[in-house]
Amino acid sequence: MGIDIGSTTSHLMFARLRLQRLSSFSSRFVTVERAVLYRSAIMLTPYRPDGTIDAGDLAEFIDREYAAAGLTHDDVDTGAVILTGNALESRNASEIGRIFAAHGGKFVCATAGHRLESILAAHGSGAVPRSRREGCVVLNIDVGGGTTKLALVDRGEIVATTAIRVGARSVPLAPDAAARRSTAEDLARIVVAAAWARPTDDLALLEPLPATPRPAVVTFSGGVGELMRGADGDYGDLGADLAAALRGVRAELPGSVDEAEEAIRATVIGASQFSVQLSGNTIFLSDPDIVPLWNVPVARARDGVGSAAEISATSVAGAVRDARDRAGHEDRVLIALPDLGEPRYDRLRAVAEGLVRGLGDRRPLLAATSGDVARSLGTILAEELDVRGGIVVLDGLEISDLDYVDVGKVVLPAGVVPVVVKTLVLASR
Repeated sequence: MGIDIGSTTSHLMFARLRLQRLSSFSSRFVTVERAVLYRSAIMLTPYRPDGTIDAGDLAEFIDREYAAAGLTHDDVDTGAVILTGNALESRNASEIGRIFAAHGGKFVCATAGHRLESILAAHGSGAVPRSRREGCVVLNIDVGGGTTKLALVDRGEIVATTAIRVGARSVPLAPDAAARRSTAEDLARIVVAAAWARPTDDLALLEPLPATPRPAVVTFSGGVGELMRGADGDYGDLGADLAAALRGVRAELPGSVDEAEEAIRATVIGASQFSVQLSGNTIFLSDPDIVPLWNVPVARARDGVGSAAEISATSVAGAVRDARDRAGHEDRVLIALPDLGEPRYDRLRAVAEGLVRGLGDRRPLLAATSGDVARSLGTILAEELDVRGGIVVLDGLEISDLDYVDVGKVVLPAGVVPVVVKTLVLASR
């Protein structure tokens, strides 16, 4: 199940996913097939007069859609709650996320910043698989209520993202139709400029796109993208006018415009299929009840840990303390370890001892590595070093400083753990 709580609208979907190992020698699973079972109605995101989101109204809407889909909460194995656009700026956005993420303990919750939202939309719109399939460069432009997110995809890899403060609700709605059309045309030209890597500085939310590679194909997603496809919908904003204006400037974009596979649901589909990295059967959880975990900051251990280093418990402990201090988080932190090289016992034992020394009494002990050694490392921590208070060791993840992770419940029978990796991007204004 995926829930998208956006600036203007909110909706959800149910999908059945088929997972497959990357190879017969890999412990990691990837999503290879998605069948959408049900798409909900689209509701206006319920804001209270004080600007907060009405969690009760959202919960009632979700319960109605469960019933309409003929599903119960027990039918759902895992899910993602995505708060996007201006919904992030609601004072109770974090509370909303926690409410739904805690629902049944099965959900991971991402308050999707501009970069993450652009990545999710690029996947869910079909831009990434199309680029991979056709070996071409695709630019996906996701136009929502508060912002427009752009993702440049080269042969299936997202090589750049950006965002601008342009959307159906980014400016006050003029009462005069002619004024609304004029404003929408101005906004459409700003979108075109961003697509050409020439953003309007005071509206830029991230660094601009690079001048190359140039896209051969441009697709539109988001609520305004849905209106561009001819969908009906009057949400009391500039959406319809902006959609018409963008259709009018199609020829000015840097590639030929083609229809996306999904528009308004692109972000939540991207979340359900692509943002979830699945750590496979070598993960270690000392107690399944430790998860779910949300918004855990990552601190990457560096010198004295990697495969090229002479690993000792002392060098690892120093690297872990340095990472912990650099991150500046007093509470829990997930230590990201580089590739540890050949998984020899003496190296893993030194890493385990270094983690314990470096983290002190912080519990649960949280660590991740890009190699498939999580179970071995966790076993040493639990059985040989007698670490108490909880241990979570994940593998197959490429994460670093400024990342945050959400870890969901174990999905059976595969025994995989859904992990959302969120990257904090600092942009100058």
